[in-house]
Formats: sequence, C-alpha cells, structure tokens
Amino acid sequence: MGDCYAQTLVDPCGGTGGGWLNRFGTVGSQAVGRRADPAPKTVRVDSAASKIKAVTKKKKSHVARPKLRPGELSQEEAIAQIDQLIKRHHIMGTLLLTTNGPAGVKIRTYGYADAASQVRNTKTEAYPLASLQKALTASVVQHLINEGELSMDTPLSNFYPQVPYANQITIRQLLDHRSGIRMTETTPRSILPTETAQINFTLRHMVSTDNHAYHYTNANFTVLAGVIRKVSGKSYMTMLKQVVIKPLGLKHTFPFNDIPGNVVNPLAYRLTDGIGQGTVISKPLQSTELGCGSLYMSVGDYYKFMYSLQSGKLLGETGLRELTSDFAEQYSGGVYYQPNGHIRVGGNDNAFHTYYMGTRDGRVALVLFENQGVFGGDNQVAYQIQNILMKTEKF
Repeated sequence: MGDCYAQTLVDPCGGTGGGWLNRFGTVGSQAVGRRADPAPKTVRVDSAASKIKAVTKKKKSHVARPKLRPGELSQEEAIAQIDQLIKRHHIMGTLLLTTNGPAGVKIRTYGYADAASQVRNTKTEAYPLASLQKALTASVVQHLINEGELSMDTPLSNFYPQVPYANQITIRQLLDHRSGIRMTETTPRSILPTETAQINFTLRHMVSTDNHAYHYTNANFTVLAGVIRKVSGKSYMTMLKQVVIKPLGLKHTFPFNDIPGNVVNPLAYRLTDGIGQGTVISKPLQSTELGCGSLYMSVGDYYKFMYSLQSGKLLGETGLRELTSDFAEQYSGGVYYQPNGHIRVGGNDNAFHTYYMGTRDGRVALVLFENQGVFGGDNQVAYQIQNILMKTEKF
C-alpha cells in the first residue's frame, strides 16, 4: 500500500459552495486543458459564542462575538484559506476540521466521487482507509492485552512458529514496525476470499530478517490480524466490530468487499501535472491488506475513533499509555507521536490518500480523505491546514 469513463467536465475543488473546473480525458488517452472559475463562496457557520445574547438594558439584544487575539484567524478566514489550498492542489475528497474537539466539527466536500456520472463527494462517504486502519487493529490488540489474553512481550512463535525468528518477535515489535519482517506490495491474480486466505498469502510472501530496526511494513498488521483471530477465536472483523465499531456507534465503516449499495463508493483519479485520469481500483490488492488497508470509512467515523482512542475512552488511560509507549515521540500502534503533543497518520493505496493530523487531545484536528491528489504533496497540504487551524478561533 503505498501507497474507464468518457471525457467529462470535472470540478475537483467545488467545496461547500462552489469551486473551479478541471477537465479529464479518458483513461490512457487525451487529457484536455483546465480553466479557472471564480473562487468558491464560503458558507458562514456562526460560532457557538455568537449565540450568546449580550446582557443589556435595551430591549433589543445583539450578537456578541469574542475579540480575536493578535494573529488569530476567524472561522471564515480559515476556511477561505483552506479552500484555496485545496483548489490550488486540485484535490478531490472530503475534509473534516475542528478547533474545538467534537463540538467544533465541520465537514467540507470537494469534487466528484464519480466524475462521469457527476456524483459529488459527500460528507458521510466511505473512502478506502489505507494505513489509517492500523490504529484500529492496534486498538483490538490492546483490548486483548487489557483482558489479560495477550501481552506486549508475547512472542510470535506462540501463534506462527513457522516464521523464521518468530521466538524473537514480540507483539510490541509488530505494532511498532520493529519485527524484522519485510514484504513488498504483491497483488494476487484474484480476490482472496477469506481472512484465512488473506493471512496465509502474507505469511507466504513476507520475509523475516531478524533485523529489528524500524522498517514500515504492512505485513506486520496482517500478522497481528492473525494473532487477533487465534487469541479470540473469532474473525478479525468480528473483533473489530465488537471492540471498536459497535461501542463507538460507527455508521459509515465497512469491509472493502461488503459496502452497501446505497453508499457512495468513490472512484480514484490519478493526478499528473494538474490533469486527472481515472484509475482502476485493485480489489485483489485490497484483499491482501487485512488489518492494514481493507476497510472503508468516513471522515466522521475516523475522527470519532481517534478522539475516543486518544482520550482514553476506548482503551482506558492505562491501556492507551501502554499501546503508545507512554506517548514516546515515535511510531507506536499505528500512529506517529510527534513533538509538541501532535500526532499524524497517513495512508496511500490505489490512488486514494488519507491523512489524520492534529493535537493528541483531538481539540485541533483534520481528517482528509482524497480520491484525487498527490500523496507526498498533499501530506504537506495537510500540514498547512493544521497550521491554519492552530491559529484559528474555536469553531
């Protein structure tokens, strides 16, 4: 995971109020030029503070609004800057923003889920989650540790003794990409139909090196999905529903091969030099990514999960500290813990890109799911959005 339609008129950055136009050609054929339309209008959403009636002797009350601190942006100014960033980088997708935790969540949509059919991206649309799924898998593992059925020091040899050096690989090392396991992205000829087949595919194609330096490898989390099955006696998806999806009331989270027909299922558009081309989503590839990229999820569901995880509500404060190595500044359990109390996760799969950034307490956060963009470049866009939010008034 890194990371065909007729020629049509596409508005990749039509946010909640408009955008500019971009034309796409057919796959592998002509791509036509672009033209810019006027900047999108920004929808004004009054802050909670604006609803407070001023105390006055006059019969007519007026709307009171806190004064901004020097250098602070209003909500309208911040959203205008963010919309311009999205427009400039030709991004299509869905963006969740907040500067006040769950109470301040705003969701913006840009462009099309299906350009040929003029189906726009939506607020509740489920996108391929890519590597952002690893934090969910890690949460199920920590749940089993909380229940005393597993420990961070449990060796992999308890479950897969056939893996070379398995007796020297711990659950902690799998969670932190320090297991010594390596695996290149390999696509089977057809969809792997069961979790057992998906895990066995990874076991056959991965290499165990006994080198425990940090090395990011999807196989670590597919192996963890297998450990979850062996410890619990239940399927990975059953445990994910039991530990995360149902307790948090997530309504827009689905396995890649079980997306309801009434849910918007976005196509992917690969962006090159400002021109987008439709690309085929590999379901066989998605079927190899159990535990690390096999889920579809909405931005709202993912924020709800991350907020519940980081607040300690999902796993308890003790469990959270164990999973995160007490918030050490490193990759732990599916999340990068950064200086100044910030966190980041990024995913890249089948030309979809997913990002979560913000403060660890979830007060300031963004969730950006794209079906058109450039992964490395848009990672920097996400950082720029985070910087804007950090100097914006509370929504």
